[in-house]
Amino acid sequence: MEKVLEKLKKLDPDKIEPNILKTTLNTIDFAQVDYYSYLNDVSFENYSRIFIMKSPLRVFLNIWPSQHQLPVHQHNNFWGYIAVLKGLLTETSFVFEEEEKKLSCHPPKNYRKGEVIFEPLNGIHHIQNPSPSKPLVTAHFYHPPIMSYNGVRIFDIKKKKMAWMSEKAPGVSWQHPKDYYSKIERNAFSVVNLW
Repeated sequence: MEKVLEKLKKLDPDKIEPNILKTTLNTIDFAQVDYYSYLNDVSFENYSRIFIMKSPLRVFLNIWPSQHQLPVHQHNNFWGYIAVLKGLLTETSFVFEEEEKKLSCHPPKNYRKGEVIFEPLNGIHHIQNPSPSKPLVTAHFYHPPIMSYNGVRIFDIKKKKMAWMSEKAPGVSWQHPKDYYSKIERNAFSVVNLW
């Protein structure tokens, strides 16, 4: 992982954009990256985030216990890439049509150790560890490096509920106190499967 961070530190902060970061990340074999020294007795039984770089990108490792998932969420103020370091990651992408209040669901895709996923600005997706028994470890590379979840939108597919995170939110979740959301809408959308 040290070699990865060294390459990222050489990027010009004023010129970082998706293609430049993609080109840099494509030079790395993430199936061979040694990240174990950053874990420091971290349990694979709990979801956790380990920050390892603040600038010019925000870089962290995520530990996903078996079957852990994040809610469907929209990256409205940062973009980046996820590299799978251990296990299997499933991503489902969505498109939200504001006028029709319709959330369209694309088929899920699986990513294995060594593969990299692009998370575009304003992209909507659901990510999870689908394994019933094995943990997942991912590396995240985000820009701009000062991450804020203020205004990030999350969707509850079953309850057709939508919320916007407030500046207090440390991440995307439906389990936060009420003041971690700036707005919650019920019966907010319909869901259409595109597969």
